[in-house]
Amino acid sequence: MLIGKRTGRPLMLALTAMLAAALLVSCGGSSAAPKTIEITPVALTGSTIDAAVGDTIIVNLKANATTGFAWTFTAGDTFEIVSSNYAADPNPPGTTGAGGKQIVTLKVTKIGSSDLRGTYRQPWSPLPPGASPDFTITVLAK
Repeated sequence: MLIGKRTGRPLMLALTAMLAAALLVSCGGSSAAPKTIEITPVALTGSTIDAAVGDTIIVNLKANATTGFAWTFTAGDTFEIVSSNYAADPNPPGTTGAGGKQIVTLKVTKIGSSDLRGTYRQPWSPLPPGASPDFTITVLAK
């Protein structure tokens, strides 16, 4: 079937508009792609992080594994803890007692607000009853 120059343009415009609408519906509309939110150089306790479902949040905290101290974390219900790893700061060879960072990676899983709580203790030192966490951030997922 041939379409003349005069009658073909409105038809092509209509088909293009329908195709664009179908693509928008199949992609979920205007939702943004997941992003990575890196909190550096060191996260401040009491911070609120705005995020969306699917986002990754990377939190850096000061740490020093050579002292026996270690971070332990409690996850909220709007995200999961994907990993928690210690990374020593670059130091000259032979340096002892140098610190580093604890790098915690979170994945936002649902809408809402919840806290990441962390305590920095030596495992053999019991946490006093009613003790507050050493670090807290709120993840506000929209």
